[in-house]
Amino acid sequence: MRRRNTGRVVATGRAILALAFLLALVLDPTVPVRDSALGYSLLSAYTLWTAALMVLAWRSWWFDFRLAPAAQAIDIAIFIAAVYFTESRYTEFQSPFLALAAFLLVVAMVRWNWRATVVTAIVLLFTNLLFGMILYSWGVDIDPYRFVRRTIYMILLASMLIWLSMSRSTGRLAVLPEPTGIPGKRRDLVFDGALNLLVQSFGARNVAFAFASSEEPWIDLRRMDDGVPDRQRLSPETFAEELLAPLPTMLIDMKRSRQLIETPADDAIEVRAEQLDSRLATYLGVETGMIASVRSVMGSGHLVVWNAHALSFDDIGLMSAIAREVGQALDREEMALLARTAAETGIRHAVARDLHDSVAQFLAGTLFRLEALRRWIREGNDPEGEIDSIKNALRREQGQLRLLIERLRRGQDSDRRTDIAEELRDLLAEAGAHWHISTELVLTGAPEPVSVQLSHEIRQLVREAIANAARHGKCSKVLVSLTEDVGELRLSITDDGVGFPTLGNAARPRSISERVEALGGSFRLDSSRGGARLEIALRSGELA
Repeated sequence: MRRRNTGRVVATGRAILALAFLLALVLDPTVPVRDSALGYSLLSAYTLWTAALMVLAWRSWWFDFRLAPAAQAIDIAIFIAAVYFTESRYTEFQSPFLALAAFLLVVAMVRWNWRATVVTAIVLLFTNLLFGMILYSWGVDIDPYRFVRRTIYMILLASMLIWLSMSRSTGRLAVLPEPTGIPGKRRDLVFDGALNLLVQSFGARNVAFAFASSEEPWIDLRRMDDGVPDRQRLSPETFAEELLAPLPTMLIDMKRSRQLIETPADDAIEVRAEQLDSRLATYLGVETGMIASVRSVMGSGHLVVWNAHALSFDDIGLMSAIAREVGQALDREEMALLARTAAETGIRHAVARDLHDSVAQFLAGTLFRLEALRRWIREGNDPEGEIDSIKNALRREQGQLRLLIERLRRGQDSDRRTDIAEELRDLLAEAGAHWHISTELVLTGAPEPVSVQLSHEIRQLVREAIANAARHGKCSKVLVSLTEDVGELRLSITDDGVGFPTLGNAARPRSISERVEALGGSFRLDSSRGGARLEIALRSGELA
């Protein structure tokens, strides 16, 4: 990332422009057109002044910024003086009018903001017109037409620069490299990436990131000194209040009590000649550097840079951009963690429902059959037939369990379709034999094939409903009807058991209701002493 130093560029450009103007006067005997001795003296003094400003800009960011308004005012005064010394009817190209005007407007734009550009343009236009009218009234040989025409040029130039100043972004761009690893578990990598980005951006020998997490009781202090990383965990009372307080991005000189503070609301930089009360900066041993706040849902902290080469007010915007980028990266990690947690919770619930509706209910049914088999043996009957039936049921359930495991491992191919009617016929025959009850399937029309995933969900719903009716409802028959209507499957499951004891939420079959809600469907339960009826409606298209 390339840094910029507007103060040095402006100071160097000003010095070159002043020197070029002075050389032009020396080499061209036709200018200045009036008061040559005074003009040479004034421009020589101005050239020395610009040289001094250039030296200050290269040595001190503080004086460069503090003297900028005074330098702009002196530049405007020299601009007016140049008009006086060089303006005449025959000096279309000798006068430095447009060069100085453009320089002043560009300086206001790049050093401050569009408001400063507007003020500079107004001052230039007003003083130029006023001074021109004064010269004309004194009888100075000035062409009014050319003078007005050139003023219009300056108005157009000022308008374009003001528009550019207003349209350019107030912030700087900073890109934090995407860390490797699993999203949601890369917080430490984000911290390390932030330190590396600071070192690369500012060429700093020392950088640090102190972060107070919203979940952990300590302060995590990461720093890098001459490329050597270090990590410390500090007690909360050390910097907790300081890290939680909002802090604007600033360029600081702790020894001389100097601060340049970013004020984003005004798109400006505030100057303060006071000591920064920062225990973190004191702890790190910062003399001259920058500090910026990082805000995220994970917590808050401060980025610190010191012992960096040629810091200037331009670096404040870049520091703010890096702080925002780090905060956004931490927010993305938190969102990824929440998404992973939600997905894992959903998977756990789905697996729990599948195990409950298949394995758990099958085992309960198997226990039921084994108790019946024990009574059958005590009565002196041959158990071989029932044992073979139980073995076959166990094999079928083992196959279903393997399909479930395979689906969890590889994921379900949602493009595959299956005949739901045929699936339900096989399921009802199997469940009827397993629970020793009568089952019947009633189809209204010929339902269209559905996805394998939806077929699995419907089969689990029916299995759970039959198990509940047999175990708790003491039923002898279960009737399942299936109807498809305008992209919706309506499933009705009726039994002739004793029904549910109550119709409150506590009596609702939890696994069935949760599965229907997860599928985005609707569920209704009707219960009486003569049995229970489940009405389920599901979309026959894509799953929710």
